[in-house]
Amino acid sequence: MQNTSQVVARNLNLFKPSSLLIVGMPDDDLLSQLDYTQAFTWDYSVYSTLNQAGYSNLTWGSELESDKQYKQVLMFMPKSKPELDLLFAMVSSKMEMGAELFLVGAKKEGINSVAKKLTSVGGHPEKLDMARHCQLWSVIKTVESKPFRLDDWLEEYQYSSGDDTLTAISIPGVFSHGRLDDATALLLDNLGKIPSGRVLDFGCGCGVLGAMIAKRNPEAMVEMVDINALSLYCAERTLSRNNLKGKVYPSNGLRDVTGRFNGVFTNPPFHSGVKTNYSITETFIRTLPDHMTKNAPLRLVANSFLKYAPLIDAALERYDVVTENNKFRVYKAFR
Repeated sequence: MQNTSQVVARNLNLFKPSSLLIVGMPDDDLLSQLDYTQAFTWDYSVYSTLNQAGYSNLTWGSELESDKQYKQVLMFMPKSKPELDLLFAMVSSKMEMGAELFLVGAKKEGINSVAKKLTSVGGHPEKLDMARHCQLWSVIKTVESKPFRLDDWLEEYQYSSGDDTLTAISIPGVFSHGRLDDATALLLDNLGKIPSGRVLDFGCGCGVLGAMIAKRNPEAMVEMVDINALSLYCAERTLSRNNLKGKVYPSNGLRDVTGRFNGVFTNPPFHSGVKTNYSITETFIRTLPDHMTKNAPLRLVANSFLKYAPLIDAALERYDVVTENNKFRVYKAFR
């Protein structure tokens, strides 16, 4: 059980099972100790793991659409403060006046500075517990919530590669919110020839890579996958904003991807929240050949310090480095 879950487990007496909403929970066995009304997450990998483990009343999506007003909400600290603001706005809109919001998080996630944020919900936040480098806070809702609309949080920015300029739609909680990150920019400038037919953008974020692929080759049938519901929400809107077509859907790694692709392009994740997690990309590389047609290309960008070269070389043929700078490296290989 994760440290944050252990802190919650120390305080089970605080929660009223018949009216409890849990938001952003980890994929451990905490739910087995809590009788809750509903649990909600943006993370499809957490949803898939817990759903397969038999937990009920789980919701995955970009927005909590229930009309129910909750008397208690237990929220796990998200990875960024802008995402926390969005989450507060969404969650508080589902709380009755006088309802109680609990927030649990690790010190390295920034829980120490959360008191000011909690005042957007109520006037007197209280620190209830500290253990395992984590804290549990509580606040009573006394501030009237504004109606929540997810689209109010969307932002647009333009990005360019070569002669092509597109518009991206992003939102707090999506990778590199509000700007094109340097690694993806390097990959965009080194895409090579875009194959026709099925092409995969793995870990698509808000869709900047998949949209550029669709722009460069209208014969490419682009499929974009991610675990973050907010990323997929934005990716669909990025395609629409640029009058491009593609298929956008959730996948836990490559588990929900079927068939084979004529090309794969990715700036793969190596973080889960604030924690480094190489296993996602390592598993992706090892299983990728089963999803590629013969001679299909892979183009992958990653931080130079990440040891992906041996994995790519072992899984695929004709491995090479296309380009690199002092931070990032673009790899190419073929099935």
